[in-house]
Amino acid sequence: MLKCGDTFLTGDGDEDNFHLWIIVTPPSEGEVLTVCMVTATKKTERLVQLAPGDHPFVRHDSAISYGFSRIRTVADIESLLANCLVRPKEPMPPNVLSRIQSGVIDSDFTPNGVRAFYRAVMD
Repeated sequence: MLKCGDTFLTGDGDEDNFHLWIIVTPPSEGEVLTVCMVTATKKTERLVQLAPGDHPFVRHDSAISYGFSRIRTVADIESLLANCLVRPKEPMPPNVLSRIQSGVIDSDFTPNGVRAFYRAVMD
C-alpha cells in the first residue's frame, strides 16, 4: 500500500534521464498527490531546493517543480510498480517531506485543482 512520503522514478534510458516523484498526501478516495523533483537550472522554480543528503537519489542541486504536480490514482501507481514501468525508491525523510508539502500551497506554479485537492486531504 502506498503512503505519504513514498517515492518512485519515471523516465527513459539510464537513471540520469529519470525524475523522482514524491507522494505528498496520504491516499484519499484512492488518489494521492505527487510532485516531481528536477535538476535545478536557471529557469527552475527554486521555492523548495534539495541537495545531496536530502534523499539518496539526490546527487546534485535539485528542486521540486510544482507545475508538474499530479493527482494520481493509487491503483495506477501500484500497477506501474507491479509491471516494473516505474521504480520504487527510498521514502522521503519526514523533515524533507514537510518542506516539500509546504511548497504545494506556497508555489505560484501549483495548478489550482492540485492545490484544492491538497487542502481537502490535508486540512
